[in-house]
Amino acid sequence: MAKLKISLSIILVIFSLGVFSQSAQWMVSSDNAKKPNPLEINPKNMAVGKNTFSKSCKACHGINADGKGRIQSPSLISETFQKQTDGVIFYKITTGKDKMPSFKAKLKEEEIWSVINYLRVLVNPSAVPPAVDVKLELSADDGQKSITAFVHSLDSTKQPIQDVDIHFYLKRDFGLMRIGEPANNTKADGKVTVNFPENIIGDLDGKVTVIAKVENNFLYNDTESAIGRKWGTALVSGDEKFNHRALWGGRDKSPLWLLFMANGIIFGVWAVIIYVIYNIFRIKKAGKIFIK
Repeated sequence: MAKLKISLSIILVIFSLGVFSQSAQWMVSSDNAKKPNPLEINPKNMAVGKNTFSKSCKACHGINADGKGRIQSPSLISETFQKQTDGVIFYKITTGKDKMPSFKAKLKEEEIWSVINYLRVLVNPSAVPPAVDVKLELSADDGQKSITAFVHSLDSTKQPIQDVDIHFYLKRDFGLMRIGEPANNTKADGKVTVNFPENIIGDLDGKVTVIAKVENNFLYNDTESAIGRKWGTALVSGDEKFNHRALWGGRDKSPLWLLFMANGIIFGVWAVIIYVIYNIFRIKKAGKIFIK
């Protein structure tokens, strides 16, 4: 009985320590709490914040930052969380606690500050001006095999727009293939260039379609543009590799042994079925003779 009491006491102590470690409050110094966010809310920083959140935070905190990720986590859009200063949130992200890992060595400081700005805008969209329409144009350099996206205003002046994150894709049979860097921000001239990747298979003529998009941007409405070039490797359909009997060939190109085996199985199954039916009629006929 004494041993049982001791065991129960140990279990209770361990459980209490676990609960205490999970519920213990963050200890943030006043200096860290008052640390200001050095980044302003602009297209470039918002793009960095969103990409960083998707890469490092979404799995636990959910795609909407509501805590409904793969691991039940605190909501980052709740009133309690949003009441904290940027300095407090920065400290918590960098140091970590309990299930929350430290991101000090994993993320750059500007990435963490950008994530904080992104979380602020999620609950307060008015922190950024209403999204506006822009024009996206593509041009190709056949010599360098590169694509340049140019983002400018819709009016006749074509004023270049800086720090717009452009997503580049290759059109494939079953979707889009991302190319370029995770963030491709336009320069002061409103342009950004990406190189075409090697060893890309195109259509029968080697043609591929490159698509550029402005998407998921807080300041600019979604838009896209596409351009085609014969920069890919031509798709081979009549090559000798495909012009002989093989398992992936059509009916007229299938291996003879496979044709014989498949048809033999089919004929064998039907033979058994016919034999069973024949015997059923024989049994029925024999039964009538026996009754007589």
